[in-house]
Amino acid sequence: MNSEPFQSITEMIGNTPMIRIRKLLKPRSADVYAKLEWFNIGGSVKDRTALSLIETAEAAGVLRKGKTIIEATSGNTGIALAMLGAAKGYGVTIVMSEGASIERRKLISAYGADLVLTPVSKGTAGAIEQKERLIRENPGKFVSLDQFHDPANPYVHFNTTAREILRQMNWKIDAMVMTIGTGGTSTGIALRLREALPSVKIIGVTPKLGVRIDGIRNPAEPNPSRNVRLDLMDEVIEIDDIQKAMCFETGRRAAREEGLLLGMSSACALHVSLDVAAKIGRGKNVVTLFPDNGLKYLSTELFEDLGHAP
Repeated sequence: MNSEPFQSITEMIGNTPMIRIRKLLKPRSADVYAKLEWFNIGGSVKDRTALSLIETAEAAGVLRKGKTIIEATSGNTGIALAMLGAAKGYGVTIVMSEGASIERRKLISAYGADLVLTPVSKGTAGAIEQKERLIRENPGKFVSLDQFHDPANPYVHFNTTAREILRQMNWKIDAMVMTIGTGGTSTGIALRLREALPSVKIIGVTPKLGVRIDGIRNPAEPNPSRNVRLDLMDEVIEIDDIQKAMCFETGRRAAREEGLLLGMSSACALHVSLDVAAKIGRGKNVVTLFPDNGLKYLSTELFEDLGHAP
């Protein structure tokens, strides 16, 4: 931990911890380790993406004072952009589905960003369409930081997140499990691991078409991300509604048994990692990444078993 005062919140992004999962392993399983990305100052892996997108646009002279950042997002990128926009003095407009949790909406508004909601039935594609409409209707106002297509998204994970994982694991990784959303995290990490550890098994996790899980999306959905590289994956596991319920139960167990409060995509990552660990067996290391924790999901189906807490 840095003993000197930080000069900016941007210095509090990256170098997140890795933890060993101890109580949820199945018998004769490989060891499972998880990188806790909620230790970034804004609470998710998307802090890295947002900072990379902003700094790339600044360096190109596209983003400057007086411009307003606009982005379509399922939540975490919007929170990160709102936070960094506030710190750097930029206006921010976030377009997202009205299906996003109330916690995510309030966080974006708390940082002073404008929030535009789109019908839940249209999903992320609807948010992207609305963003493009706003840009057309307000020429010269917005700078679009396109996490779905900008190579600055996977680059930051190739250059920082993957390096941290390799260092923390002392290059001893047999399998890497990652959920897939925009593809930035999964592609960036996979590219680096393929270079460093050619024999590593890389598993991607997505929802089946029609299954909604905040933070991840099926690459076959409308407006696919160019940052998704399924060719880098040895296997892609699609989560159906039954598996989704199992993933969420694993997430709830992680809170009760490991003391780890997981978000939706993190719960999916853990559930699949435990299955992979059981298959490859003892003496091996399975690594995964938890994009965020569960604090933004307490009002959602992920924690519906809590009911009305006193």
